[in-house]
Amino acid sequence: MELTILQFLSTQAVTGEDVCRILGFESKAFRLITHELWKNELIQGEVADGCCCAPCGSMCVSAMKINRVWRLSTKGQLLLKIASLENKAFDAA
Repeated sequence: MELTILQFLSTQAVTGEDVCRILGFESKAFRLITHELWKNELIQGEVADGCCCAPCGSMCVSAMKINRVWRLSTKGQLLLKIASLENKAFDAA
């Protein structure tokens, strides 16, 4: 589930509400999952919403505020690249 959210955010920056709605998550489950993503600094807010774009994790001004725009952090982008490489290696084996 976490990977699905990260993959979605890798294609566009959208509000947390939109992520939840478009991907069809139940609200409570979505909050639990995204809390971990914020805590691990895998997603961040947008400058337009007051985000400094530093790896603030749960301390970000947009953390867990589903009405704000979220995007994949640099750390999140790296994690997706690693996951993609692992999948390619697994498929080749």
